[in-house]
Amino acid sequence: AFQHTRTSREHAELLGDQHWIWADRAYPSEPWCVVPFKKPRGGRLTRDQNNFNRYLSTIRVWVEYAFAALKGHFQSLCELCHPIRNEQELQYVIHWVNCCLILHNMIIRFEERR
Repeated sequence: AFQHTRTSREHAELLGDQHWIWADRAYPSEPWCVVPFKKPRGGRLTRDQNNFNRYLSTIRVWVEYAFAALKGHFQSLCELCHPIRNEQELQYVIHWVNCCLILHNMIIRFEERR
């Protein structure tokens, strides 16, 4: 299913040369899609591969914490059930999420000044 998404089809335009996506094992390993190493059949991962997988797992946990924090502050993100049938609707959702991110960053800055 992922191969049929816009991200998969248009990754060069969406991500450029300097960016990539961190993903889990369910996604394909591509130069622009970084996934954990899989243990070869009957084999083992190298120490570097195991270290990379642990590092990637740590990053993914922090991302999940960030999503949970944002959803905790902005309930609208928990129930953002807006249909995305065209570019205009996609942009609407992107702007909604961006507004929440901006407000989140503003709150952090205001609290730091206290």
